[in-house]
Amino acid sequence: MMGVGLMLAIGPITEYWRSKHVEHVSTSPFSVIAAAAPSVSAQPALVSGEPVRIQIPALHIDLPVIDGYYNKNSKTWTLTKDKVQYATITPQPNNREGNTFLYGHNRPGVFNVLNKVKPGDEVSIMTSNGHTFTYTFRTAYETSPNDVSLFEYKGAPILTIQTCSGVWYQNRQLFTFDLTKVQ
Repeated sequence: MMGVGLMLAIGPITEYWRSKHVEHVSTSPFSVIAAAAPSVSAQPALVSGEPVRIQIPALHIDLPVIDGYYNKNSKTWTLTKDKVQYATITPQPNNREGNTFLYGHNRPGVFNVLNKVKPGDEVSIMTSNGHTFTYTFRTAYETSPNDVSLFEYKGAPILTIQTCSGVWYQNRQLFTFDLTKVQ
């Protein structure tokens, strides 16, 4: 009987935890979130580069970025305890189009404070060839690890940062940022 009561309490407990630990979360699918990105107009000269550092001043995040790879056989991504990974199957930061995807652990020293990002907060991505791409936070949403719709995005350049979420870190929290400046 106690097991049944515990099973019935899991939903409300999860919702309470989520409401206290995850701010600015949408439950819309990525395709709806991404559709709100600014449209691509006349093509400027391409500026791009491999990401090597991420800074989120409002959250005191300043971390190295390394290449991240997906293993189709094991269906897993490479992951470290202290760095951010750039999903090499996505476009590099650029001023034309596409979704640059970075990911990292929800742990101290990486992305455990990412859920405190607020609309208007900026992220800077430094590249190996000396460019700095500045993005502004737009929205966040939680999804399952099986949601691959973010890889289908076509449109203005955006940045998506992912970390794990949920009571047992079984879900994925995606944070979407719009490109606002390139230096």
